[in-house]
Amino acid sequence: MIRGMPPLKCLQTFTAVMESGSFARAAESLNVTPSAVSHQIRMLEDILGKPLFVRKNRTVEPSEDAVAYANALGESFTRIAVATSRFSSEGGVQRLMLHSAPSLATLWLVPRLASFRRRHPEIDLTLFAGHEPAKLGDEGFMIDIQYARPVPEDCEGIALGEETILPLASPDFVERHRLERVEDISNVPLIHSVRCVVQWDQWVARHAPHVMLNRRAMTFDRAFLALMAARDGLGLMLESNLQASDMLRAGELVLPFGPLGITAVAHRLIYRREDRARPQIEAFVAWITDEMAADRALAGQSQGSPRRPLPSLA
Repeated sequence: MIRGMPPLKCLQTFTAVMESGSFARAAESLNVTPSAVSHQIRMLEDILGKPLFVRKNRTVEPSEDAVAYANALGESFTRIAVATSRFSSEGGVQRLMLHSAPSLATLWLVPRLASFRRRHPEIDLTLFAGHEPAKLGDEGFMIDIQYARPVPEDCEGIALGEETILPLASPDFVERHRLERVEDISNVPLIHSVRCVVQWDQWVARHAPHVMLNRRAMTFDRAFLALMAARDGLGLMLESNLQASDMLRAGELVLPFGPLGITAVAHRLIYRREDRARPQIEAFVAWITDEMAADRALAGQSQGSPRRPLPSLA
């Protein structure tokens, strides 16, 4: 036993209580009795010399110390899991922990992961999604696909191609509102995607400075939510052709004014320089590069109305 280290069973029980929110649910998840959970928690409190939970009638509430302790333990357990993964052989299986911006993960990445699995059956992939950047290395993540963020000094970044941010709407919405000219924007409800790198006022300033934006609008903090709303005919939205590529290809969304947009490099794949030679990273970078190239080729071959072509990603 490491000096000063509480019994692992106490820590496991404490973590279960914090995650489940009660002694009873923790007991159920650990397959023990509630009294056994209570015993382990009291033992841990004795070791720490302070109470971790405030007991009121039949309920318990974690103290501020308990919350801080749980956060610290969570980081430690993650590092243990990462270390175990690195040293585990399991028949040559490799592991890749990947973090991604939520909308790209939902709209583009997950629908294509079957291709990655077929190409690299030896790699087990774990995917987390969130807007905040992942702590590469410390939390076990090897790759982070970030949206509109600078590349950290100790990392290398690969741009996933230029994206065109342009107006999108459902075919029914276009027909219902008779959208034909950019001037028609002033007469229709808009959809705002607050994290998009190009906002409506920027697009209008570039392509239609004489047009007043309609004040009627819906606002979303996730691109995939905004795209779903546009697909359902709730408004005219401004979003990346990369994020909307599958909906455009399926005809669920169209380009009312053609490829009239603003280009930007928004998504970047990030990894630590010291990890560049890891086979999992090399495999994923090669795969996603090929997938992006295939999408650009499909976009270039797409046939449709000259007024509403599917734009290239590059």
